[in-house]
Amino acid sequence: MPENKHFADFCVFYDGSDESSSKEDNLFVGVKIVKTEGLYKFEPRIFFPRGYRPDSSLSDEVKDTELKADFFRLLSIINDMLEQNVFPNDEKDDKKIDFPIHAFFSVLQYYLDFGYFVETEHIYKKGYSGKINWSKTIKNIKPQVIQDEDGRYNLVYLDLITRRTNYKEDNLITLIHKFCTYEAAKTVGPLLGISEDDLEMPEIEFDYELFTETMKDKIASTFNDKFLELFQSMLAVVNYMENKENRAGDGSEISFGFEKFDHVWEMMVDRIFGTVSADEKRVNYNPSLKLVGESNLTSEGDNYQEEVGKDAEYKRSTLRPDTIMVLGDDTFVLDSKYYKYGLTKRHAHLPGAESVCKQMAYAEYAKMKTPASNVYNAFIMPYCANAGKWNESNAKLGEQFEKMGSFKMCRVGYIYGDWKDRGQDYHKIHCILLDMKSVMRNYTNKEGAPEELAELIKS
Repeated sequence: MPENKHFADFCVFYDGSDESSSKEDNLFVGVKIVKTEGLYKFEPRIFFPRGYRPDSSLSDEVKDTELKADFFRLLSIINDMLEQNVFPNDEKDDKKIDFPIHAFFSVLQYYLDFGYFVETEHIYKKGYSGKINWSKTIKNIKPQVIQDEDGRYNLVYLDLITRRTNYKEDNLITLIHKFCTYEAAKTVGPLLGISEDDLEMPEIEFDYELFTETMKDKIASTFNDKFLELFQSMLAVVNYMENKENRAGDGSEISFGFEKFDHVWEMMVDRIFGTVSADEKRVNYNPSLKLVGESNLTSEGDNYQEEVGKDAEYKRSTLRPDTIMVLGDDTFVLDSKYYKYGLTKRHAHLPGAESVCKQMAYAEYAKMKTPASNVYNAFIMPYCANAGKWNESNAKLGEQFEKMGSFKMCRVGYIYGDWKDRGQDYHKIHCILLDMKSVMRNYTNKEGAPEELAELIKS
């Protein structure tokens, strides 16, 4: 990477100060490739989720190393969420995933590690120049029996079969790799400290049918995992390049990520704290609205048609809590809010009355279905633990920061509706902050986190 360019220079962090007054502001998270007039013709911009920020106390070199590792974690999170299909059908436009960024990185990284892919062939011949192939020598050459000075007989091969490796540097597969590497350097190269100006111009023009036929043949006949990954990545690059609207040379913006990150935040929080399966949640924790038609009333006011197997016909809509955490006799109803209150501390950025009412409904329904349990409520929001915004605010929060776990969770108060008397635990909706950086790094490992959250809410 050039001396005047650090990895951090390609990164964008949301701290809430430059966003609108909205508490949500679902800003893009992921990677965009934009046209510039600077050192690189096309420059990547990495948009980290709200609450992520590098440690300002680190040196530039250490900070770049940390950022680069978290960038690849972000790509893994995006892929993970795509595989889980967390986005509703009516929000498909929120996904910007046409750019096969992993393939571009793979092609370019192979070049940086090994140079251009060069196909080889092995030539075997009689002689002494080259590496001896003993299996072929023994099979094809008749040895001579020679007696040594001690009277012992030995087998001696007067002819040998040797192997020489011939590199086909003008092979088509090499030319295609050069083409793909050049295109990768134009887009993601700056993140690896290289641009297309550092490479040779491609010696072959783009030919989709020729390139794809060549790559598919290589994939079908390759058993080396390293080469197979390269060829598959090259094929993905070629397929992308076929779509001329997405080619970097036309000046259009290239994106890989999400316009909205709220569903991703919800899924990561559910991975950390969720203890109830989707099926159990649907049966025991999803309250529904039902219609009782005037003509269907019994004398007791019941809907006599609502029988087993017909129940779904009368459900107008179903409410779905984000996460249910059950520990012993305690049930916790968690609502993930990708809001910026943890960054701004502004009350306007807290969940509103609609969210509070839904949480009350979820908790009351859970209490009705499991009357023996103690039910608690909480909003889960992101923040930046190393920003110093919360741990210096009061002594009680300071105590929390001293014993923070892997997600650096922090309770900053609770919300309640004044139509409730706070006589039930779930009348208080606790506001819990999770450090975004810690969530990104550890969300697949929930060990101890549910218990830690339970203790924080109940304390």
